[in-house]
Amino acid sequence: MALVEKLHRRIISIGLIPKFISKLSQLSLLCCVIGLGWLVFMLPSDGQFRRTYISENALLPSQAYSYFRESEWNILRGYRTQLDLFQYVSTTHDSNAEVSKWLQEFGVKTAIYDDEQYGETLYGIFHAPRGDGTEAMVIAAPWYNENREYNTGGAALAISLVRFFSRWPVWSKNIIIVLSEDPKASLRSWVTAYHTSLDLTGGSIESAIVLDYPGTSDRFDYMEIHYDGLNGETPNLDLVNVAVHIAEHEGIKVSLHGLPFSELDRNDYNSRLKTMLLGIKDSVLSGIKNCYGNEAFSGWRIQSLTLKAKGIDGPHDITTFGRVPEALSRSVNNLLEKFHQSFFFYLLLAPRYFISIGTYLATAVAVSVAFVFAALNQILNNKYGELPLLSIYNIWSILTFCISLVFAFATSQLFVYFPLPRVLLGLSGIFSVLPLLSRTRLRIQEPFSYRFKAFAYIYMAIVLTSLLVLNFSLAIVMGLLAFPMTRTTTIIESNLRLSIKNLVLLIISNPFIATWAVVNFVEPRLSGFKVFYALIEASQQLGCWTWYIICLGWYPSWLLVTYASIDAIEVQTPIKKE
Repeated sequence: MALVEKLHRRIISIGLIPKFISKLSQLSLLCCVIGLGWLVFMLPSDGQFRRTYISENALLPSQAYSYFRESEWNILRGYRTQLDLFQYVSTTHDSNAEVSKWLQEFGVKTAIYDDEQYGETLYGIFHAPRGDGTEAMVIAAPWYNENREYNTGGAALAISLVRFFSRWPVWSKNIIIVLSEDPKASLRSWVTAYHTSLDLTGGSIESAIVLDYPGTSDRFDYMEIHYDGLNGETPNLDLVNVAVHIAEHEGIKVSLHGLPFSELDRNDYNSRLKTMLLGIKDSVLSGIKNCYGNEAFSGWRIQSLTLKAKGIDGPHDITTFGRVPEALSRSVNNLLEKFHQSFFFYLLLAPRYFISIGTYLATAVAVSVAFVFAALNQILNNKYGELPLLSIYNIWSILTFCISLVFAFATSQLFVYFPLPRVLLGLSGIFSVLPLLSRTRLRIQEPFSYRFKAFAYIYMAIVLTSLLVLNFSLAIVMGLLAFPMTRTTTIIESNLRLSIKNLVLLIISNPFIATWAVVNFVEPRLSGFKVFYALIEASQQLGCWTWYIICLGWYPSWLLVTYASIDAIEVQTPIKKE
């Protein structure tokens, strides 16, 4: 106690607390810089990441010999030849009917799920000879992949694998084959129906492997693995590690997040940083950009990933590709319980290197704390800091915040029914410039300016803190893009330079303008105004939350800060009697 008392006296004697309060604005900026610096400079550096490992011993990847080899080549080619003809002479309905007959020949029970909006999905269930029918594994192959290429090889491979599996007595989990119209809405619709309304089911789905092998080429160069789910969800790291281990065991090079073949052998700071940033981008835009299929299984505690063949003239043949899902299915089949041993929250820097949540979470925490310091700065560093808690300024600030929240919600709903991105961006620009245009016509009382900003920053900090674990990538990106609004200045005496500065800060921190600009820069396939249509589509078809997080988590704070940027009138505060 004596030590604590001595420390307390020392803090008071040097005036540490007043100094701390006076530097809140600088501390806010420092926290944001630390968060960004930790993300970019520290995380990809040596000593911050770990080599991946398989936590669940029962998985035993590649411990058993893989038999999907040349003996299945002719069967696979036969299916592929027939499927290649289907894309020119048959409708999806006819293709599903014919493939259904093939599956029934080797004991697979089939059914067709027909969604009026998203088309037909053929699925079949092979009941495990040694199972009780309560668990299942999915092998999916959409007829068309994310680039609208006909997935000839993927569909043929899925059918061949199920036929191959049907001859084995080792399975303890049912095997479900799914052939959907596309890897996005159609597959998602089937997954939802499987858990809610379908009559033919095969038990709880433990894992899902989506096969993407477009074209009829026998060979490929390397394999891409896609694992990012919706709303920040990722599969258990063990599943990804097993897939990587099996692929490398077969001599296949693995790419994450679309990294080109020429960079797969690199292992330096720049390559790890690039992979990490691409992973953050893919996580933020998961469901919004082109879907690979694994996203459709998000939200149902299903560990899923997509295996995609790249190239058409490489050293590996299609049966080598098939041995990866074969061995992966055998590993999952060994599990007696759900995936739980390894990490569910992680960042991959390479196929064999990862960062756990305990290491990277501090970056988003620092950005969130930056908003807390910014809010405290607006409360304490002015002469209105001692206003009563129930003062008219606090009460009206709360009411104004509620109004901004209602306005943001109305915006989110109206845009769903009337998707007019030009109008949305135009209104954002008009709102940003209003404080500058109204300098001599409209003014607010100075305490309101500080209180509006304080409530805006506190709300933003709460939103970011809530997102930290669930969707780290979205939290860190949204926090960094929104941070410039904390640097706006309350203007008492008309000052054109400060008004222009506020205008620039409001424009670059506007949720819709910032989203549009950044996405156009990092994702060419969402160029122009496509990102707004994709946000709404992802929300409606896949249940992606990003649009509503932007509207309800970011936009209300920005509206309050915009209102607070109007020139202020100084208010006399009552002098306290000594």
